[in-house]
Amino acid sequence: MATTELQIGDQLIQYDREATAAIYDTLTTGGAEKCGCIACKNFAAQRDDIYPASFRSLLHQLGIDPAKDGWVYDYGPLPDGRYLYGGWFYLIGELITPGERNVGSHQGPDNFEFFFTLSPPGHEAFRGKDTLAIDFTAQVKWILPETPEYGREARNSSSNTT
Repeated sequence: MATTELQIGDQLIQYDREATAAIYDTLTTGGAEKCGCIACKNFAAQRDDIYPASFRSLLHQLGIDPAKDGWVYDYGPLPDGRYLYGGWFYLIGELITPGERNVGSHQGPDNFEFFFTLSPPGHEAFRGKDTLAIDFTAQVKWILPETPEYGREARNSSSNTT
């Protein structure tokens, strides 16, 4: 494993860019597309605008394809009308110094934070390997014509079970 050390905020990791990129090359979609619920569709529709340029650059440095998140979920609406989302990206590596603070912008339209963690929900492509996750949160506009409530009702209605 050819690893490189990287200090991000108060966290120190070792990562293997080539091994991570090789796994991402085998993935066809991200978790948001795989799920397909209305909240994930909203996220995927604007994914390119959600991640700050500095985060996209970090993903590239680590060998991660920004279009292939491992998992995305929504917490629901915020008072300002945006929605709070979270998610994970996976990479081959090791957490050397866990740290105590998130990295990111806590103000303005880019309200985006992330940190490295050892306890991600498992992604089948990374099982059995030394895996880290980048856990992120983002405040996201709702841009789809369907409302989140409509999407949740439609998924749970009896008319969609036939």
